Amino acid sequence: MEKIKNKWKEFLQYANEITENQLLTTAIVLVFVILIVGFISLPHYKANDNYFYVNLLSEAHGMIFDIIVIGMLLVWLNKIGEKRIRIKRHQEEIDDFRHWLNEEASFRIAGDIKRLNKDKVFNLELYNCNLKNVNLNNVVLTGSNMNNIVLEESNMQNAVLKNIRANQANFQNVKLQKAILTGAQLSGANMKFTTLIKAVITDANLIKTKFNGAVMIDCNLSGSMVAGADFTDANLFKADLSNCKGLTAEQLSKCRNIHQAKFDPIIEEKLKEIAPHLYTEEAQMFSITPNTPK
Repeated sequence: MEKIKNKWKEFLQYANEITENQLLTTAIVLVFVILIVGFISLPHYKANDNYFYVNLLSEAHGMIFDIIVIGMLLVWLNKIGEKRIRIKRHQEEIDDFRHWLNEEASFRIAGDIKRLNKDKVFNLELYNCNLKNVNLNNVVLTGSNMNNIVLEESNMQNAVLKNIRANQANFQNVKLQKAILTGAQLSGANMKFTTLIKAVITDANLIKTKFNGAVMIDCNLSGSMVAGADFTDANLFKADLSNCKGLTAEQLSKCRNIHQAKFDPIIEEKLKEIAPHLYTEEAQMFSITPNTPK
């Protein structure tokens, strides 16, 4: 009796192994079906029944039609369903790690952002997320909610950040070379020591944004609202501040370099009065090396 039980257990274990292998299970079922159908159809094969072969060919064409139309439709619908599930899973993971301040949370959220970008999802809810010291080069976050986000010391070169909401966000010491921030809401954001070489921040809200020590060489800020923005020690070599709203000579007087920068001639005239040191030959010397936090 014990021997029968052991044999039965071995059989069940073997059966489980077979069922776990989907390809093997399918192959076994297919072989059994072919044997059964072939055995039933054997008399027709021997009789050389033309009517049987006509029906067989008709069914074959019907099967091809099913594969082409129904099969492809099901595959397409299945892919759409998988994509929606995948997107929802990544969005939920961002929600799960929101407010976390550890390194793991930063890398997990960064990974979710990149995967969502691959699925053509760019408008994300990233408010209050911690993304310190992560690589987000070339990401697209158009229209995303990034209020109070922490991106300190991260790489975001060539990032597309059009129309983002990043009020009170922390971009300190972030690499944003050639990033596009057109129409961004950056009121009160911390952009101290940020590298903004050739970045585009046109028509943005930069009220009380802190650009202390930022490297803004060839940066385009035209048409932006910069009232109360702090440019202390910022390098504005070749920067375009034309048509900036709320810009004053007092703000620019605290810059490290304004050589070849574009701004209102009236402001320039006053600036020469209150900060003549910025127009000396020594002041016009510049460095593309980013400032370092003091």
